[in-house]
This record gives sequence, structure tokens and C-alpha cells, in this order.
Amino acid sequence: MRKRVHAVLLIVLVVGMAAGCSRGATYPNREIEFVIPFAPGGPADTAARIIQPRISELLGVPVVLVNKPGAGGALGADYVAKGAPDGYRVLATTNNVLTVLPSTQKDLTFQPGDFAPIGSYITDLSLIAVRSDKPWKTLGEFVGYARKNPGKLNYGSAGAGTISFFSMELLKLSYGLDIAHVPFQGTAPAKDALLGGHVDVTASGFGALGPLLKSGDLRALVTTAAARLAKYPDIPTMTEKGFPEASLNIWMGLFVPTATPQEAQAKLAQALAETMQDPAVLQAVAQAGYHADYRNAEATRELIKSESAMIRNTVQKLGIQN
Repeated sequence: MRKRVHAVLLIVLVVGMAAGCSRGATYPNREIEFVIPFAPGGPADTAARIIQPRISELLGVPVVLVNKPGAGGALGADYVAKGAPDGYRVLATTNNVLTVLPSTQKDLTFQPGDFAPIGSYITDLSLIAVRSDKPWKTLGEFVGYARKNPGKLNYGSAGAGTISFFSMELLKLSYGLDIAHVPFQGTAPAKDALLGGHVDVTASGFGALGPLLKSGDLRALVTTAAARLAKYPDIPTMTEKGFPEASLNIWMGLFVPTATPQEAQAKLAQALAETMQDPAVLQAVAQAGYHADYRNAEATRELIKSESAMIRNTVQKLGIQN
């Protein structure tokens, strides 16, 4: 009888110690999901793949990329917002999810305040492009045709509420154009639709469209960069056309639910900061056509605040609302 009691007590002690070790385990101790709320091949996906290996190495655990496209990024964001706030599910997204969507979509199941920024790390300047076999060689020619043929043209975007959607809607409203919207579940499908002739025009970043400009498959009409780019001096800007408020670029960041422990947030932030100082990572960023543009958590929070205010003002001014 005494032996049985001792055995039971030993089992209870071992189980209790195991549970205590599990609760006190240092973060991270298992694989981390980077949830990309868009289809593979777009800016968020490409940028995450650039930083994934180095962050995994620094944290000492696997970092797995999970694509959850839909609703302009809202489905993937909701998946992270509603997940356990333990640092093992991270939103790897473009800025539209936390700045554009809340200003253009009435019934979101999450709010920007549901997320804490880890940091932002890459910017992708935007442009508007058509297939090179189309007759419009300049923005003026495109605008002239669209005005004479209201409702005849359509544009593809990465989804309602994305930067590509917002850029095209700003172009339409700036020039008073009637162009139908065809949403896709990410940049890559929208790009493929343009190449396949299923849509007439699209907006995206140089990371996605730059190689197609160089190959001659696409022609750029205008860019949302603040000034003409040295690599593309012939592409005019929306600012020089008189519409600086129509200039919005894509940037990428990492976010976790706000209730995520500070230890986890700090370790993710440190890993991102170190990653964006790695020469190999910076070289990969440049080769992808992006710009390394690291901001820490606080700077990213301020960027979201200022960009959201600008977008809300523009939405109100131009009447963009879904």
C-alpha cells in the first residue's frame, strides 16, 4: 500500500514539474507562423520570404509562412487577431490591412488597435501599368481614352481595400474616370490577369511589375513615388501631375495581437532589427526591387497613425466607401 502511495505521489510530482516547466518555458520554444493575408507572389509574400530564414536563425525555431488570402487581407488579419496572443502567430502584411481597410470597409471583424507592431521593414513604390501592346503610351492617352469610353475599361487589384485598389480609385477620382473594378486575392493573380488580357490596367509595386517593365511586357503610365526614380526617369509621378494626395506606396510590417507578452514582442522586434542589418538580406531586398526601410515598433505605430489620418481624410474628400 505504501509503495502505491509513493508511486502516485511521484507521478503527481513529475506531472506538476512538467507543467511548471511548460508554463515557464522561454519564448520561443516551437515553430512560429508568419501569416500572410494574400496569395503567394505578392509584395507581402515576397518580403516575408526574404526575412524568414534570418529571423528563424536568430530565434532558433522554424518560421513557417502561411498564406491566408481573401477580402483584401481581412481574412488573414482576423485569423491572427482572433488567435492565441502568445507570439506564435504573427501577421506579415502590407500597410493596407491596418490603414486602408479600416477607412474603406464598414464591417471589419478587427481594428488596428487589436494589433501591436513589431516593426516595418520594406517599402515597395507603386505604379500603374498596362500591357505594352495597348495603344496608350502615356497617362494622358489612357485618361483621354477612358473619358471617351466610360465603363468600357476595367482594372484588376489585389482586392478591395488594398493599396492597389486605393491607388486605382484615387486615379479614377482624380481624373473623373469610370473604370470597373475586378478584385483578385492578391497581387500575383491581378498581375496574371493583366498579362492575360483579362483586365486593362492594374496598380502594384515595382517589386511585382518592375521585371515586366524591363522585359517589355508592361508599360508604366505613372508612379506614386514622391519624385521620378533614377532607374525609371521616364515615368511621371502623380505628384507632378497635380495629385500628391493620390500618392500611396506599399510597405510591409510584422504585427501580433496586442495581448502578446512583452517578452515575445521584444524578441521578435530584436530579431527583425538584426535581420534588417544583415548585408545578405539587404542585397536580397534590392534584388527584389524593394527598398529596405526599417522602423521600430514605435515608429511603425506613428506611421500607421499618420497614414490612417491621411487616408480617412482622402476617403471623406473623394467619397470612397464600401
